[in-house]
Amino acid sequence: MATTSLVAATPDSVLTEHQQAWNLLDAETWKNPALHGQAFKTAYSQLAISLDLTEQTEAFTLQKGTGSTLYDIEADTYLRLSDHSSVWGKASYMTGKSRNIKWNSVSDYELLEPYILADTMGGNTERERYVFEGGYAAKVGSILMGGEMLFRAEHEYRTIDPRMRAIVTDLTLRGGVAYETGTYLLGAAAEANIYKQTDNVTFYRETGVIPEFQMTGLGAIYVRFSGEVNNLYFNGGGAQLYLNVQPRNGQGLFTNITIGEHRYERIAASLNSLPLTKLYREEAKLQAGWRKSGKTDLAIYADAQYICRLGDENMVGSSQSNSYPILTTLTMYKNNIIDASMNMVYGRRQHSSWHIAMKVGYMQNHEKYLEPERKQNVSRIYSQLSAQHITGLGKKGTLTCALTGGYHKNLDSQLSIPVVNTETAAVMMLNHNFRYLKADYTIVNAQIRYDYGIGTSRYAMFGALNGGATFCSESEYEQHLAVKLGITF
Repeated sequence: MATTSLVAATPDSVLTEHQQAWNLLDAETWKNPALHGQAFKTAYSQLAISLDLTEQTEAFTLQKGTGSTLYDIEADTYLRLSDHSSVWGKASYMTGKSRNIKWNSVSDYELLEPYILADTMGGNTERERYVFEGGYAAKVGSILMGGEMLFRAEHEYRTIDPRMRAIVTDLTLRGGVAYETGTYLLGAAAEANIYKQTDNVTFYRETGVIPEFQMTGLGAIYVRFSGEVNNLYFNGGGAQLYLNVQPRNGQGLFTNITIGEHRYERIAASLNSLPLTKLYREEAKLQAGWRKSGKTDLAIYADAQYICRLGDENMVGSSQSNSYPILTTLTMYKNNIIDASMNMVYGRRQHSSWHIAMKVGYMQNHEKYLEPERKQNVSRIYSQLSAQHITGLGKKGTLTCALTGGYHKNLDSQLSIPVVNTETAAVMMLNHNFRYLKADYTIVNAQIRYDYGIGTSRYAMFGALNGGATFCSESEYEQHLAVKLGITF
């Protein structure tokens, strides 16, 4: 089920203006490359290696497993070519392992579910990922223009039966413009995405082969093509539109609007490229409020997101010369998600810098499979409080500390499935996931980072430690620890 992660995401807090808590407000604005190009006044580069460990005492979602061990090396940079132009880029490589994944034999589960390939055995998977990003922006008079490209290639596989292997390529292109008025920046950007995943499951042992299920939502299975149809590919992509209104001097009303649609088609490669299902994802997001930047920072704003996911299934006729005619298409799966919150950020910038951020929100997730009818509904409220402090230590050192706490409270939950018409193992899977979906969660996360300047150069070394825990009302918990070392220049 596509839900917002319950685990608080605390971004890196570092010395420079590029990654301070206050600038988290600009995350949506920077999706317009024309505005991203004017974000910073100074050049900045970073090279880092990191280790990220996550472990759950029991899987909160079986399809995501009980945790992972990931190693990453990353280089990113932002350069001012002149007062009117800039470039930025990023390259990273990640490798590692995810543990105890069940009922999921594809990559990008949250993107593609419920239309996935799955089995009851599962196991650990090996992972590696390459990411490349690059952008350019320029200003001509009152016009700002920019473009960027983002590319991800990912490989996930298992070395014991069932031997799943998934290869993902994901390309995104963005182009944007903005216009300066006397007091505001008015921006618009468009994004196009092309996505493909090839996925297959093989068994090297002739005995002990288990069926692979073609899942269609809330435990429903496309029985006709389950069993030995283990070679799939997913074609997809879509487009998004970004609209921005930002105050030029850092004080005033601001608005960011996102509208997008994506489609992902599941195709059986071994059946003469037969389309089985298609998932539609429509999204609308609004961020609006008031902000003031300077020695004192203050922002009050609302965030609201609506996601509608619809799933079509193709009803297929009998094979004719290895060709399967599509008789009709039925919309069988519906998923609506609402997530809205009120936010406030306050802080001061002096010899040391500190910020606090508060959030209170409401989330509602409704899923339905039409025939035989299945329902899963969850609604919850949540709150989060974050604090960050950056201060100098000596002449060359800078210490950054951050702390986040949050609480998610279940308001209402419902799971209704036709047990008689559902695989016994699938019923157990649904009950397990629903147990944690309707639970309450308490989240704590802390981070410390130290930067030290090297001589009189612009180079600095840094080390960061990030740790946290998520406690579940079902008496289970998740632990997270991340270590990062690197240099900035």
